[in-house]
Amino acid sequence: MKLLIPVDGSEAAIAGVHHALALHRAGVAVQAIVLHVQPRLHRHIARFSSKTARDALRTERSAAALAPAIDLLSKSNTPFAALTDLGGPAERIAAVAEREAIDEIVMGVGRHPQWLRWLNPSIALGVMARTDIPVTVLARGRVGALQRYGVPAGIVGLAAALWAVE
Repeated sequence: MKLLIPVDGSEAAIAGVHHALALHRAGVAVQAIVLHVQPRLHRHIARFSSKTARDALRTERSAAALAPAIDLLSKSNTPFAALTDLGGPAERIAAVAEREAIDEIVMGVGRHPQWLRWLNPSIALGVMARTDIPVTVLARGRVGALQRYGVPAGIVGLAAALWAVE
């Protein structure tokens, strides 16, 4: 079974690796492909740096994001390959899955409150919308009290203050 595991260096993203390891321990022949996708720099930012510097930064970020997954997979003797890509995360994950003939995409995600999902859409939902390959989403972590109550209350308070000024 060929699994694509997108990682971003977070603890939540490693949940996909743990799922692959559990399958491997259960006797399933697993081949894991660990993928790190970086968004492109905006052209107004990129013009102030050389291509060599941008490539070095991307290499450093990818190595840091892939290191925990590579460490876990190599310690368990699970066959794997590590890839990096550049572009929109959802688009690139779906494209790599199609190109590599993946059987399943396993994504570990953090828990976020509903208001934050409006501001920052889910990459997992974007992947599901772009491919027919099965996507398993493993949620990890907890939503903090500050994210759940503090920030929305602060936004409402700021809106009320602006409304009162007018």
